[in-house]
Amino acid sequence: MKKILSVLLSAVIGTAAVGSIPAVAEDTTSAPASGGVVIFGDSIAAGYGLDPASEYNYGQIIGDYLGCDVENYAKSGDTTFDMLEKLDALTDEQKAAVADSDYVIISIGGNDLMHYASKKILDFAAKNDLLNEGFTSANIPEDPSITDVMVMVNLQGEGGFMDYASSGITAYTNLIKLLKTDIAANLRFDNSKYDGYIPTTIIPNISTAVTEIKAINPDARVIVQTIYQPLQIDPDFIEAEYGMDSNYADMLGVIRSNFKDILDTFRTELKTVEGIEIADVYYQFTSVPDGEAQNNYNPGYAYMFTKIQAEGTEKDFHPTQKGHLAIAATILDTIGELHDAPVSSLLNQVYFGLDSYTNGSKYPLLALDTFKKVAGNILNGDIDFNGAIDGSDATLALKAYAAAGGGGLKPVLSNIQHDCADTNHDTAVDGSDATNILRYYAMSSSGYDGTFDELVASMTSSGTA
Repeated sequence: MKKILSVLLSAVIGTAAVGSIPAVAEDTTSAPASGGVVIFGDSIAAGYGLDPASEYNYGQIIGDYLGCDVENYAKSGDTTFDMLEKLDALTDEQKAAVADSDYVIISIGGNDLMHYASKKILDFAAKNDLLNEGFTSANIPEDPSITDVMVMVNLQGEGGFMDYASSGITAYTNLIKLLKTDIAANLRFDNSKYDGYIPTTIIPNISTAVTEIKAINPDARVIVQTIYQPLQIDPDFIEAEYGMDSNYADMLGVIRSNFKDILDTFRTELKTVEGIEIADVYYQFTSVPDGEAQNNYNPGYAYMFTKIQAEGTEKDFHPTQKGHLAIAATILDTIGELHDAPVSSLLNQVYFGLDSYTNGSKYPLLALDTFKKVAGNILNGDIDFNGAIDGSDATLALKAYAAAGGGGLKPVLSNIQHDCADTNHDTAVDGSDATNILRYYAMSSSGYDGTFDELVASMTSSGTA
C-alpha cells in the first residue's frame, strides 16, 4: 500500500511544484493565413515540462500547420474560476486577439478536479489524525491545492499516511470509500446525496466562459479538450516493478477505474455545453475503444505520452513532446481544415524527431492514425511511416497476412497502415503486397526511378501483382 500512495503522490508533485507560466504569443514560421488561434487554459496548454529551446507545445504546432498567429494565455494552475476572472480582465489587445481569431482552444478543468480531491484528502487526514503537527481541521482552506496536501498531511513520518495505509483491512476499506464515494461519486453525481461538482460547477463555469468568448467573437469556433486519464501504466512496467498479482496492481486498478469514471463524466457533461466542439484528447491518449474493458492488462496508453513511469522526481503526468504532438493532431482533426503538411512543418519535424517506433509499439495506433490523417502524404507501401518503402514494410505486410490467417494472432496494423499495406488495392493484405514492396525496394536500389504506384500498376496490368 505504501508503494501505491507513493506513485500517486509522485504523480501529483509535478502539479504542486508548477509555477506560473506567463502568457506568450507563439511564433510561427508561416505568414498568417487566417485570423489566428487563441488558447486559454492550464499547465497542459501552457506547455509545462517542455524544453522551450528544443520542444514545441501543441499551440505552436497548430499555428504552424494552419499558417496563423497563436496567442496563448494559458497559465499553469488555472481553474475554471481563474479562466472566468481572466476573461473579465482581458486587455483591449487581448480582446482584439479573441475578436480576430478563427479558433479559441480551451484546456481547463483538471485543476478544479484536483482542488476538490485535495479538500477530501485533507478532511480524511484530519479525521484520522494524519495531519502534521501544528495543523488541525480548522487550518484546512476552503479551496485547497495539492500543495496544501503536501504541506499539511503527514505523508511519510511516523504515524502518518503511509503507516495508516498499511495498517490493515479497515484502513483499506476507508481508502476505498475515500476514492469511490468521497471523491468520485461527489464529483460525478448531482443529487440529494452527492455534490455533483462536475455538472454543478465545472461545466457551468466552462459554459459561462464560452458565452463570454462568443460575446466577443460570435464567429469563432470554440474547441474544448477533454481531460486525459494520467494513471494508465504499462502492464510490463507494473509486472517488473511490483508484480501483476500484487496489492499495488490491485489498488492501482481501483484508482484507475475511479479516475476513468470521473473523466467519462466530464466528457459526457461537456457535450451539454452549447457553442463548442470537443477535441477528445482523453480518447486519443487512452486508445482503447469506448465500451472495451480497461483493466490491469489493458489499462490504456497514456503512459506513452507522459513521464508517469519516470524515476523519482522526474515522474510527471504532463504531456511530453509526443503528448503535445498527439494533442495538436487531435485538435487539428477536430478543426478539419486538413492538408498535406510539408516535411518542414513542425508537425512532421516533431514526428520524425521522436524516439524510433515500429507498428505503434511506442505510439498508440489510434493516435498514429490521427497523426497520419492530419499530416497527409500517406505513401502507399510505407507501412511503418518512415518515409521509405523497404524490407521492414514487407515484414509488416507478411505479419499482417499471417495474422489474417488466424491461429490466434492479433492484428498488427492500424486502419491507415492496412491501407498502405494493401498495395494493389484488393482490400486484402497478403503475400502479393509483400512481393510488390520487396520488388520495388530491390529495383529502386538498382536505379529504378519510377514511383512505387507506377511499378504496382505495371505489375498489375501484366498479371504479376
